[in-house]
Amino acid sequence: MDPFAAPSGATELAEPRPTSGTPAGVSYETLVERHAETEAKYRNLVEQLPCVVYLAEYGPDGEWLYVSPQIEQILGYTQRDWLEHPHPQGSFTHPDDLPLVTAEEERSMASGGPFELEYRIRRADGTWVWVHDEATAVRDEDGRPICLQGLMFDITRLRAEQERLAALDRLKDTLLHTLSHDLKAPLTAIVVAASTLERLDKELDEEMRNHLLRTVVERSKAMNALLTDLLDLDRLDSGIMAPRRYPLELSELMRSLLAKTAVAGAELVDVEGRDCRANVDPPKVERIVENLIANAATHTPAGSRIKIRCWRDGDAAVIAVEDQGQGVPAELRDKVFEAFYRGPDAVRTPGSGMGLSLVARLAEMHGGRAWVQDREGGGASFRVLLPDASV
Repeated sequence: MDPFAAPSGATELAEPRPTSGTPAGVSYETLVERHAETEAKYRNLVEQLPCVVYLAEYGPDGEWLYVSPQIEQILGYTQRDWLEHPHPQGSFTHPDDLPLVTAEEERSMASGGPFELEYRIRRADGTWVWVHDEATAVRDEDGRPICLQGLMFDITRLRAEQERLAALDRLKDTLLHTLSHDLKAPLTAIVVAASTLERLDKELDEEMRNHLLRTVVERSKAMNALLTDLLDLDRLDSGIMAPRRYPLELSELMRSLLAKTAVAGAELVDVEGRDCRANVDPPKVERIVENLIANAATHTPAGSRIKIRCWRDGDAAVIAVEDQGQGVPAELRDKVFEAFYRGPDAVRTPGSGMGLSLVARLAEMHGGRAWVQDREGGGASFRVLLPDASV
């Protein structure tokens, strides 16, 4: 069936010309010419539309009777390849979406109503394209739906933009929660301590006064660290932060960091490894190690030891921070490096959920990566690969 086909017998000029139903003074040849012109204009219009126009039988195994040339531009198949395939719908539709397409076609065939759905189709190069498919039922002489005539639009970019906006919306909600939770608590403590000092300064003994002052200082540092993390994430996402590399001994950097850091759990850390020189940005590597130590201390039993190791791997250095906790389930090993993700026990877990995300971003800034795997003997081994670069 060709949606542009001329009426049966229209080109058989040798047959008797019909006389009834033709306008007065208009020859049969003129009618045929007008019909051919109309058909050509319609075909030209259809084939210039920025979408695929088609005529296809129902079902995943149905035959496609016509498809416009845009099929090659959108999906990479020629008209001939597509039409000669015995069942393109069933073969090229994404396996997860095919049941939805089949159900919608069955509904359309049963009711005679329109078909409308968004789903994925495999391009000729193997990539997946999101399409918006709208069709109406073509009926036989008895009014029964026999096939679909429709339009197929490429909405891949639109879907990607929708997913990006949805991700930004989720990020906004998470950020608001983080700010309201992780900034409100220290700010409340600062206000309480400062107001107590203001009202009762003369009545407070030295120990209480020092305690309140320490509260103000420590909570202020915590708020400053949180805001610094937020700014760094923004800079890394914007691509305006680049490593300032210097050659150094990583094991010495880590020992020096532990000697001066106040990060929770630092006193339980053992450093292993020597002769691990690397060309890196020292302050950024310190942030990586600090965040990994803090993460290990948060998710491991109190008093358990944390081990830091480093070694060379070809033209890169590897840092591993290993704990004796419960480990990270396989399905969460990528998710734990997402910004603001705090795990299934987030209600009981302190922190903003930015530490591991910063680790991954700072590793990527060096041209490397961060990942987590099982630690031999139990627990988790968080690892960072830092490739060398010229000084």
